[in-house]
Amino acid sequence: MSNIIQKIVTISLYVLMGISIVLMLIFYFGTDVPGTADTPMREPVVTETILIWAYVLVGLALISAIIFPAIRMITNPKNAKKTLIGLVGVAVIVFIAWQFSSDEVLPLTTEHPDNVPHILKMAGTQLGTMYILLALAILSIFYTEIRNLFR
Repeated sequence: MSNIIQKIVTISLYVLMGISIVLMLIFYFGTDVPGTADTPMREPVVTETILIWAYVLVGLALISAIIFPAIRMITNPKNAKKTLIGLVGVAVIVFIAWQFSSDEVLPLTTEHPDNVPHILKMAGTQLGTMYILLALAILSIFYTEIRNLFR
C-alpha cells in the first residue's frame, strides 16, 4: 500500500512541476498584453494565471503541512507530545512578540490604509517573532558548537 501512495505522490509532483514549467515558458516566451510589448513595463498574457497557480501551490503546501503532521500525530501518539510542546513554545514566542509590539500610528505625511493600529501591531508581532526565532537559532548554534568542544 505504501508503494502505491509513493507512486501517486511522485506522479503528482511531476505533474505539478510540469504545469509550472509550461507556465514559466509561456511567461518568458509567450505573447504580451497588447500595448505593453515594447515598453519597459511589458506584461505577459499569463501573469494572472501564474499568480493563481502560485496560490494553488501555496494552498497545497499549507494543506500538506497541516494534514501530514496530523496523520503522523494520530498514528504515533508519543511524538504528538513533542509536537504539542513545540507548538506551545511557538505560541509563547508569538505572545511575547505581541506584548512588545507597538500599535502607535506612524506620523506619515500622506494617508496610508495600512497605518492603523491593528495592522501595525500585527507587523510588529511578525517582526518580533522573527527576531526572537533568529536569536534562538544563533544561540542554539553557539550552544551546540561549544558543547561539542567539551566532548
